[in-house]
Amino acid sequence: MQAYNLLKLVQRHGSTLILKKTTAGSYNASTSEYSSTVKEYEITAYMYNVQEGVLLNDITRGTRSCVIPALGLPAIPTDKDIISGRGDDVSIVRVRTIYSSGVAVCYVCEVTE
Repeated sequence: MQAYNLLKLVQRHGSTLILKKTTAGSYNASTSEYSSTVKEYEITAYMYNVQEGVLLNDITRGTRSCVIPALGLPAIPTDKDIISGRGDDVSIVRVRTIYSSGVAVCYVCEVTE
């Protein structure tokens, strides 16, 4: 799918979701655990079910994807980030960046529950 079409999907059918990024903190020797910080970013994205071959030839049936526009995005999505909203929390498994003339236009994230 072309970047223009993906952005139009977000523009017409996207909704406000929350991108949650967890960063590891310091190690606490007394509890033997690492502290972590979760930062939440409000994003506009389009979540959809994927059929094999729609965007990537190796996506399997039944997976879901999320298109996130890159312009003005406060944080770049990465593997293991969480997208939450509309009563659903999903974990990002893989991120594919879509470029136009060498500039990142959007991110297509494969997600699982």
